[in-house]
Amino acid sequence: MKKIFLIIITLTLTLTLTLTIITFLLINFTLLAQVENVPVSNPVYNFLLRAETKGLLPHYSLSILPWQKHTVISALKLIRENDSLLSENEKNILNNFEREFEIVTVNRAVMFYSEMDTVQVFSKKMFSDYEKAFYHYADSNKNVTVHPLASLDIIDDINSNNSLLMGTLGIRLFGTLTNNFGYYLQVTNTAMLKGDSVLALLDNKYAHNIKFTKYNSDADIAESHVAYQNKWFYASLGRETKLNGSGLLQRIYVNDLSPAFDAITVAAKFKTFEYVFSHNSLLGLPSPDHNQVGVDAVIPNKYLVMHNYIFKPKWGEISIFESVTYSRDFEFAYIVPLSFIKSLEHARHDRDRANIGLNGTFRPINNFQIKGTWYLDDIKFSEIGKNYWSNKTAWNIAVITSMIKNIDLGLEYSRVEPYTFTHFNQQNAATNDSILFSSYILPNSDRWSIFFQYWWGQRYPIKLNISYTRHGNNIYDEEGNLIFNAGGDPLQTTRWGLDSDRVDFLGGDLVKFINAEFTVGYEFIRNFSIHFSYNLKAEKDIFSNYYRLILRFSDF
Repeated sequence: MKKIFLIIITLTLTLTLTLTIITFLLINFTLLAQVENVPVSNPVYNFLLRAETKGLLPHYSLSILPWQKHTVISALKLIRENDSLLSENEKNILNNFEREFEIVTVNRAVMFYSEMDTVQVFSKKMFSDYEKAFYHYADSNKNVTVHPLASLDIIDDINSNNSLLMGTLGIRLFGTLTNNFGYYLQVTNTAMLKGDSVLALLDNKYAHNIKFTKYNSDADIAESHVAYQNKWFYASLGRETKLNGSGLLQRIYVNDLSPAFDAITVAAKFKTFEYVFSHNSLLGLPSPDHNQVGVDAVIPNKYLVMHNYIFKPKWGEISIFESVTYSRDFEFAYIVPLSFIKSLEHARHDRDRANIGLNGTFRPINNFQIKGTWYLDDIKFSEIGKNYWSNKTAWNIAVITSMIKNIDLGLEYSRVEPYTFTHFNQQNAATNDSILFSSYILPNSDRWSIFFQYWWGQRYPIKLNISYTRHGNNIYDEEGNLIFNAGGDPLQTTRWGLDSDRVDFLGGDLVKFINAEFTVGYEFIRNFSIHFSYNLKAEKDIFSNYYRLILRFSDF
């Protein structure tokens, strides 16, 4: 209870300070556009994927997320223009998102009154379809919203009969000022209320939280950004979860397993073309000779620079990307937004890990599309097809169809060659705080995935994902010494003189496992929802399974 009390006090002080700042901003600035980003946790992106598959979103691309709020709004408006192609269930879902993004007139209840909103949330409106917020103000010149965030999360390990209860409180502030300037802040604090804390590690956001894992304390997580847009020019600075790569259940390039990236982004955005540059600050590997946390921790500087050239014809997308990972002091050569990274990397004495790749979405007919990514880490052309260790690539291809009423079906294959994402400088591996960020599967692996979801009229579809994964592990002796390098660890490259320069795909200690996940959510009162998920992993004769039940206010 003491933890919950401290969380409430902290959030109350944060809210008071936030509202003070808001009041000052609203007095001094005006707003006309929605420049801030919509977080990747919002279920609107899943609905937009279905609309994309149906052919309702020409010249849009879902390979890079998050989108700006005005982009989401324009996409929803375009779907509404073609609502004759929607089922009644889809129309109900579209109605829901139109209210959330204020495309239509919205009834709202708030804790702190404004000139626009004077209905008290602590009334019978709490249990109505009114939108609910701490504070909201919007007119033709100004717009700001402060949302509470809260959840109770039960995780139960069916095998061990262990369970866990966690509680989260938080706040989200967002808006746009002066027609060009957007801002976003989300802060949450999660406390373990009862049970086995090991179960919390099933969720990446807790498993990778230093305060929770190292200090056995609550998990505090914050994401924020400020953004500026003027016609075609866009720039942002902030810390937020990003996704980059085309596919269904696989993101090759940037996924959401690792902690959020801290980045500066510059972009040129047009209807059929975008160019996006970002310089991201990551966490390198802590020195083994020092503590991993605290004032004695020694963690090298590490950066990821990315360029995306995105072409968006009516029938899909073609995106060419390049990136470089380096681990030293800030490198001015890589900050130039328009450049060719591989040449720069060579000019800087070939010390860094540069790569290139291609995203694609092809929609030959409505209700059917093909998505995929090809990622080139390194290659020696004379050794192609000869199992050479340094020919490092990753790719995935997926098909998805929405031909059956209210149902999406998809099939995806992903493959990552041995040693992909590794580098001779271990700090330059494709990891952030030791966690692989460029793929959901490890090097020397492949995966088949089946994707199913049924849109039953709720913002949360009924979903079932089943995957079959094969992975070749490196082999170690009882003392932990590496005795056979199969190229299966992103932090372990080849060892000259010790490892063969030929490598077999899926060599080493081969493991095979099946994962199945079933999820369903129901918003029983606007902003209040309940979510259930069941997860099963089967490896040989070993079965592990757990279920999760979340009662949530707002999506986060």
